[in-house]
Amino acid sequence: MSLNIRYKLSLAFLLTTAITVGGMFVFFQWSFDQGFMNYIQSQELREVDDLVEELQDIYASEGSWKSMRGNSMRWQRMHRRVMPSYFENLPPPPFPPPGMRGPRHPPEHPPEHSVGKSLIGRLVLLDKEKRSVIGYYSGSENIAMQPLVVNGETVGYLAINPLPVLDDDLAVGFVKEQSRTFALISIATFILALAIALPLAWQLVRPIRKLTEATSQLTSGNFKTRIDIEQRDELGQLSADFNRLAATLEANEHARNRWMADISHELRTPLAVLKGQIEAIQDGVRSASPENLRILHSKIQQLSRLIDDLYELSLSDAGALSYCKSDISLVKVLRGVIEDFEIPFDQKNIHLSSDLQLSEDKLVYADEARLNQLFSNLLTNSLRYTDSDGQLKIAARCEARTAIITLADSAPGVASADIPHLFERLYRADSSRSRETGGAGLGLSICQNIVTAHEGSISATPSTMGGLEISIFLPLSQRIKW
Repeated sequence: MSLNIRYKLSLAFLLTTAITVGGMFVFFQWSFDQGFMNYIQSQELREVDDLVEELQDIYASEGSWKSMRGNSMRWQRMHRRVMPSYFENLPPPPFPPPGMRGPRHPPEHPPEHSVGKSLIGRLVLLDKEKRSVIGYYSGSENIAMQPLVVNGETVGYLAINPLPVLDDDLAVGFVKEQSRTFALISIATFILALAIALPLAWQLVRPIRKLTEATSQLTSGNFKTRIDIEQRDELGQLSADFNRLAATLEANEHARNRWMADISHELRTPLAVLKGQIEAIQDGVRSASPENLRILHSKIQQLSRLIDDLYELSLSDAGALSYCKSDISLVKVLRGVIEDFEIPFDQKNIHLSSDLQLSEDKLVYADEARLNQLFSNLLTNSLRYTDSDGQLKIAARCEARTAIITLADSAPGVASADIPHLFERLYRADSSRSRETGGAGLGLSICQNIVTAHEGSISATPSTMGGLEISIFLPLSQRIKW
């Protein structure tokens, strides 16, 4: 069974807490045990202060440990005299026979009676090389030692072997109580983490669930879906990106719908005229006169131009529009297009003037045929829309390795609200304008694609003469010639 992300986050949080609490429990237990044993050893070292003084006096008077080496009887009598409280319930040791000093060598292991587990049974006298003089020396790393100093020189050590286990009821009870306390704290911490984990996971997952639901709506075609941004973290940023994606998809959907409607309208208008004219000729209402045939031909040309523009635009969008680039003189191309349009402008009584301040050695890395198409489209637009007795001014100059070409015409102008949309496909500032006068609204879109393919930019602003000004920015060639 697959768990959802809420339970996965909860389990991850609980697992992390369990590992942390378990590790802390083990560490605290070990630290407490070590600290408690060190405390016991420090207390035991305080209890043998009198014995330390007694041993230092013996060495000071005799100058060696010879009399103490292996003399267990003297060792025990010394304990009874200096530390009587440890022998209250024990019988006195037997006296050795006359002439005997007791056993000469200590046993290999401490006695098995209760004294062996007490402080007395764990005391060891060591010489300055830490070799046993009397008593069992375990050699443990945790053994506690009190130096024996005579005249500023360490002459031996009084060592206390560590307890293998605690034998004091109070100490054992205290250790067990502390262990139970540590365990209860660990369990309470884990339960508290469990109580926090589920609500916290739900809080963390809530924006993700919103994103999931909104994404489901988006995939079903509801592009108006938006998410309320409540956080300023990565999930908030993801929600903001989702809203931008939804807005883009909504705008693209509107553009697609408008595109389809505009294409249908552009195709329907000339087809309706063609159908009406042909049916009228078939019914004998109209004759197949040259004028009627001219109308049919113009509509066919209009359809042909629209289809060609759509095809060329689709090639440009797909990156399949061919470009044969080379270093060419921009001013030569522009001057040639201007010369081609002088007669059409004269026929419409529009004054065409140019101020070309670009020298012929200013080259651009471009496709000459596409630049011809670019300038021809722009001049065609101006010729089509500019009123008679108007004018068109073309200027070209160079600024900071960039060629700037401007085309400014006279009235009629374009409303400020329409200017940002001029380069959109099938958009025309005056929707009531006849298709006979205006084109299909694809010319400026094609121009923009051509300029973009040459790493340039194109923009539109109101002209000072009451019309429209188109500005083109093309980078000059910086290619090295060999």
